Amino acid sequence: MRRRLALAAVFLAAMPLCAGAETVSVDGHDIWYHVYGKPAADRSPILLLHGGMMNTELTWSGLIPDLAQDRMVIGIDQQGHGHSADRNGPITLDSMRADTLGVLDALGLSKVHVVGFSLGGMLGFELAAENPGRIASLTVISAPQGNDGFLPELVELNRNPTQTPSPELVERLPSPKDILGIRSSFQTQNPKGTGAIVPLMKKLRALLASDWGQSDKDIAAIPAPVLIVIGDRDFVLPAHALHLRDLIADSWLAILPDTTHMEAPQHPALPEMLRNRFQTTENP
Repeated sequence: MRRRLALAAVFLAAMPLCAGAETVSVDGHDIWYHVYGKPAADRSPILLLHGGMMNTELTWSGLIPDLAQDRMVIGIDQQGHGHSADRNGPITLDSMRADTLGVLDALGLSKVHVVGFSLGGMLGFELAAENPGRIASLTVISAPQGNDGFLPELVELNRNPTQTPSPELVERLPSPKDILGIRSSFQTQNPKGTGAIVPLMKKLRALLASDWGQSDKDIAAIPAPVLIVIGDRDFVLPAHALHLRDLIADSWLAILPDTTHMEAPQHPALPEMLRNRFQTTENP
């Protein structure tokens, strides 16, 4: 895995970009995005949505080299994450959806394959439910449709951060190495450096403690093909992943073995899994 990530870093530094790193102003606030690879007439672009407290590079560095070989790939740093500064007001799925659509509109993209991890997967469900015409396919990695799909102890921890997690939950939480990577990325990318970490964390906890998500009716109405991916030691309950699979008419479910929440987007089986799903969608 370490060698794979190192090769990915070299690839990202050397590969030609379609539009490079840019920002789009949405309601007077700049949202950062990066375009990798080149447009392909017969292949829809891929939109990557990162996890909470993370960013495009931290979440997707191992995946972008595989996906950008034959099509355009867009990574967006959401409000307060990565290169995008925070704005006044809460972080909501609706506000992130508006920011994301602002980037797609600026690029002139009518339809994309959406791949979202954790918070990005939550946003992916929001996009597919509210703007189904913009979605060629949806891949949701390690995200439920609402809090009922998470481990109950994790939901309680989000609502009460002073609670001491059980040893079983600790094994699934971000490792010290993961936390160091997050902290380092804020230091090098975020306009407010590491000082942005605590305010952003409070906003995300407020989101997770709210009545967020989609109903079974909304999920069942998603017309796009959907790939649901979780690790077998994830935050998402396996029974909930099966529930999602049963709700969505055109859906696949993959449960990655010996995989935690943070490991899921870097799993070595993921690139081929995604390519197969895109090919099936584009060449039925």
